[in-house]
Amino acid sequence: MQSRSCLRLCFSFLLGVTLFVAAGRAEAYPWMNRHGYTGCATCHADPSGAGLLTPYGRAQSELLLSTRYTHAEAEDEPSRFSGQLFGIGPLPEELLVGGWLRSGYIWNSVDGHLVDHRYLLMRADLGAQVNVGKFRANGSLGIASSDSRPLSQQAALTNNAGAANLVSREHWVGLDLADDAVLVRAGRINLPFGLRNIEHTSWVRAETRTDFNQAQQHGAAIAYNSASFRTEGMLVLGNFQMRPDVYRERGIVGYAELALNDHTTAGISVLATRAAADVSNPKETFRQAHGAFARISFWTPLVFLVEADALITSASGSGTSVGYTGFLQADYEVLRGLHLALTGEGLRRPKAGSDIGAGGWATVSWFFLPHFDARVDVVRRSGLGAPDTMTYLAQLQGYL
Repeated sequence: MQSRSCLRLCFSFLLGVTLFVAAGRAEAYPWMNRHGYTGCATCHADPSGAGLLTPYGRAQSELLLSTRYTHAEAEDEPSRFSGQLFGIGPLPEELLVGGWLRSGYIWNSVDGHLVDHRYLLMRADLGAQVNVGKFRANGSLGIASSDSRPLSQQAALTNNAGAANLVSREHWVGLDLADDAVLVRAGRINLPFGLRNIEHTSWVRAETRTDFNQAQQHGAAIAYNSASFRTEGMLVLGNFQMRPDVYRERGIVGYAELALNDHTTAGISVLATRAAADVSNPKETFRQAHGAFARISFWTPLVFLVEADALITSASGSGTSVGYTGFLQADYEVLRGLHLALTGEGLRRPKAGSDIGAGGWATVSWFFLPHFDARVDVVRRSGLGAPDTMTYLAQLQGYL
């Protein structure tokens, strides 16, 4: 019984940290299609979304995301506060700067018993991009606390066990081509796969290993964006910030998404990588994930996000196993800046005898000022041969 209790405590601790760090970064919202934005390159330096905002993206962040407290005509124009560094001073047009700070409190229970509650610092990063003609150089540097190590160590530059570490989630150089419709780049890049949703420990992100908190890989990518179509493909050379080399995955990953109208899109994703050894299996492993995703809005206040992926794993001498994962979220904007969301997810891992898991999220988020938002999540997960967990998350985040 004592051993079982210890296992439950360890499981709940890891899951609690995982879910808490999942709370969103104020930078990537696939439900922006409710406002007619089916692409990402207009507002983000990364053509597939997330990361640094362009000046236009900063303006739209204030005009479309944040709650307004008056009805003056001046609200049709962004305030000085929406500018870089909160608009305190002019910066060269060739320079983009940003920063992200996320912290909060967690309560986690297993089988109805509270097992963990504490404050966590989840992210503290700075980022910048320099544009010189058609050339771009982009990078970020931050500090990850020891509590967030399980979901930051793949991005770590240092290896201080039990202490804070320096992390760099992205760093790349790129070249704009074809009147800026094409971006060719190389470096440590977000993997172009599926929805770029902020719940990065949702199973569609964690099991495909395509979250943008730490799962970036080094390689080369080419992206194309037009008014109705966007795509990106990447040659994965491995995560050079992870050692030893036998665990580095190499292969290809990419997506293509078509805008069916101004508010609805549909896309497909493919991923195929091989590593000499997997983190969960010492044998040579060929891993695949293939799926489809959509962003649907028939009514401006309501957006549905859906993704379904097949998970295929082939380990040397062990044959091939198939699993699946799925994600469905309904986001309702009650009034400008205040969102209610319900999310359901399912998972069957690609291994013999794998149990089926089910999860549900209830979320309230409020973009109460430009650059600031608060979020509360209640998350329940069951199945997968583990105890039922209930996690309560409260967080505050800001970005420059």
